[in-house]
Amino acid sequence: MDATEEACVRYTNLYWLDLVSSKSARGNEERIFERGLVVPLKAADADSFMTLGINGALVSMKGRDMTIVDRSCTYVGQMVVSGSDVGGQMGVVVGVSTTLDLVQLNVHGEATKTIRGVRPSGLRRVRALSLGDYVVSGQWLGRVVQVFLDVDVVFDDGAVCKVTDAEPKKLRAANTVATFRPQMNCAFYSGEQVTGDRGDPSAVFRESQWLDGSWKPEHEVGSVSRVEMVGVLVYWVASAHGGTDEQVLEMSAPSAYQNPNDLTFFCSSSDCTWGLGDRCFLITKTDDDTSDHHHQDESLHALPTMTVSSTHTIVDVLWQDGTRQHRAPSISLNPSECTNEHEFFPGQYVVDNAPVDVTFAVVGDDDVVSATDDASTRRVGVVRSLNSNDHTVQVSWIKANNEAGNLSLEVECDSTTASAYDLSRDPDHSVFYGDIVVRLLSSVAGSRPAVVVQQPQAPADLSWVGQVVNLCVDGHVQVKWGDGTTSMVLPHEISVVNKDNYTQLQAEMDNWAEEDAIVDDPQELGAANVHNDPTDTTSVEGDDGSVDELDGHAAVIMQNLAQASARSHEDPSVGGAATEYNIADLAARSDASVDASNSDTVEDVVKVTDATGDDDHRPFNLPHFDVVQSPPDDHHYLDTTDQGSTGKKRWVKTVQKEWKILENSLPDGIYVRAFEGRMDLLRVVMVGASGTPYQDGLFFFDMQLPPSYPAVPPQVYYHSFGLHLNPNLYPSGTVCLSLLNTFDGEGTEVWSPGTSSLLQVVVSLQALVLNDQPYYNEASLEALIDTPEGHRNALPYCENAFLLSSRTMLHLVRRPPQGFEGFVKDHFRRRGRYVLRMCEAYLKGCVPVEEGGMELPCSAGFNIALANVVPRLMAAFTKVGDEGSDLSSTTTQ
Repeated sequence: MDATEEACVRYTNLYWLDLVSSKSARGNEERIFERGLVVPLKAADADSFMTLGINGALVSMKGRDMTIVDRSCTYVGQMVVSGSDVGGQMGVVVGVSTTLDLVQLNVHGEATKTIRGVRPSGLRRVRALSLGDYVVSGQWLGRVVQVFLDVDVVFDDGAVCKVTDAEPKKLRAANTVATFRPQMNCAFYSGEQVTGDRGDPSAVFRESQWLDGSWKPEHEVGSVSRVEMVGVLVYWVASAHGGTDEQVLEMSAPSAYQNPNDLTFFCSSSDCTWGLGDRCFLITKTDDDTSDHHHQDESLHALPTMTVSSTHTIVDVLWQDGTRQHRAPSISLNPSECTNEHEFFPGQYVVDNAPVDVTFAVVGDDDVVSATDDASTRRVGVVRSLNSNDHTVQVSWIKANNEAGNLSLEVECDSTTASAYDLSRDPDHSVFYGDIVVRLLSSVAGSRPAVVVQQPQAPADLSWVGQVVNLCVDGHVQVKWGDGTTSMVLPHEISVVNKDNYTQLQAEMDNWAEEDAIVDDPQELGAANVHNDPTDTTSVEGDDGSVDELDGHAAVIMQNLAQASARSHEDPSVGGAATEYNIADLAARSDASVDASNSDTVEDVVKVTDATGDDDHRPFNLPHFDVVQSPPDDHHYLDTTDQGSTGKKRWVKTVQKEWKILENSLPDGIYVRAFEGRMDLLRVVMVGASGTPYQDGLFFFDMQLPPSYPAVPPQVYYHSFGLHLNPNLYPSGTVCLSLLNTFDGEGTEVWSPGTSSLLQVVVSLQALVLNDQPYYNEASLEALIDTPEGHRNALPYCENAFLLSSRTMLHLVRRPPQGFEGFVKDHFRRRGRYVLRMCEAYLKGCVPVEEGGMELPCSAGFNIALANVVPRLMAAFTKVGDEGSDLSSTTTQ
């Protein structure tokens, strides 16, 4: 655990970009310099945090001496939890109101004037457009990814020069400790003292255009008199006619380089929030008149530059249970990542993902698809509320009309209770609070536009671009358009624009030489928000004490680490833990075609099969390692043509050595088959270990040894059947593991040609991937272990993993991988009864410890979803037991 993580454990409720102050501060006068924004830099002391002060200086503060003043980085659409119940339900911010306190600083950094309670609408940033801002040019919507500035510098003798394209050049603040946030500020502002390169301070001025006077050697330090935005790079994300269609964007988008005077500001990016130290002008005209927001207002340059000294933020929150909280202090809420794919909010569209009886067909060389289990035929609904304790969702199901891609608002019922595990977000109607959207015209959206809109004619027409302000439980989406109007639309009538961070968009524009200019100045400090990638972070202290820029993606949330509180699931009305189930109930509830009498329970069937006296734990007939002649036709890498080294003696000798290790050292529960005719291929099957949500399941992997093996690791493919079983195992079959170089790692975690082996790979898959706490397999979530927020996500993740493991069993019984048909049947003949016994125990709320089962919450939502699966498992295991006369006496259900 590094210093920052240790500090996380000690001091809860502290997040990046929180405004904090020293507890010793008294009052607001002159104490502004004891305040700072928490930034993602490691402090030398494990009990301390680095903070960015009002003067741009980085200061280390002791965590125990810090008081949270405000959380101004809160934005509409952000996920939050209550600071007093971090393990409880999630909320989404639906409204933010911020006021600012401003000070005027002199050249010595002293406050000379204070103004309190200013709204952002009365301010103008020094740089009119910020990185990530949404702008409109005619019928096109884009994102600003780079801004070009000219800076006028005046010297003591009255001489003035213009430094063109100032930010990428060697012009820098004379105060070497000064830093700034690129999203909000530029490096220069009126009154700031600047200089050139440390080796030759006057070089940048010598090569500049002189507006008054001429260059002299003593011109080493000057003051900024004017900052002018002369150009921007824009990444175009949508158009009025083509929506977000990529083909339209590629073929018809305007030039990326734009004159700011030709652009109309629409709104800022979610991570562009006001914070301590931001520079601005105090103006009398509000930003409601956005038509000329982009113009360079000459009068602004005569105004004094003000600096934000404090922020005061209150928010409105929509909670998952449908309740709303108004005017909550921002510090009463904690930012939270929505890492659980079964978290839903009122108004979201969902798809019924419960298992159904299917007919399978082969597609290429991979697994199966269903002729009847097509996502397009599944029910679509709108969430009304979610019970975060029970993992149940109130859903209004809606009917699709005959028009492709359109939905009607005809509902099948007012509301029904569904398991969160049986639902997934509807990818075709994925709209959320704060999303920037464009209105699709009838030619794009179909023949039923919500509002008929004329084609945009004037450059300032913003009637077709808007922001989502509400998701209604009747399926409508409320959008506030750029022209100030608000209307209700349906999801198919709008298109959500690209949400990537501006740095990601800029990276796609790699054909421009200016790409690296945005963060060229090592004094810059990147802003952070809670959705940034925690792996993309670098920051080092230079020899002279200056701090290199920390990229905007570097910030990650410091997670709340309070002690876990007990959960209760006491609502039997929606299938609580005490509810008894029989086969007929299960079949009826899940519409399963299972032939069973009302008097038979799972336990009754299991007792009958137990009477056969089979030794269910005797070794399987399949050896742990075996070599056969040819690989099966369904091997994922069968058509791999890159086999150039498979005939070389050294390569063959290496593979044979690996075979020998596998033959002698494979642990229980892992079986490997190799092929003489294709020594580069292997097939592996693993039995889920006791005490994990994967217990008694079978999991198949195909491997291929590249010609350069063992210089590079093997390729590994997981037979997923389209299920996202685990953070490391993707529905596409991708296996994310540092040992395979598909995930970051260090030391023994990554592949080493001299020491790594196939045995290490398969053992890692069994022990590190198919483990008892798969939620924490994500490296960024390790800090949440034994925390309330961690428990809130880890426990339901295990419930869902158990359900997905059960559904994987169904796929395997219906279509076992070639070469392992007998093994699959034999395994489920022997272990099927224990799988069902475990399911029965979970449905009754009893943890089957004697069978090695793991302790699950057994929530109502889990029971509902499991009740959908059990009848199909019973039918599948019955079929396996009935195949062949020698199996009829050992049938398991």
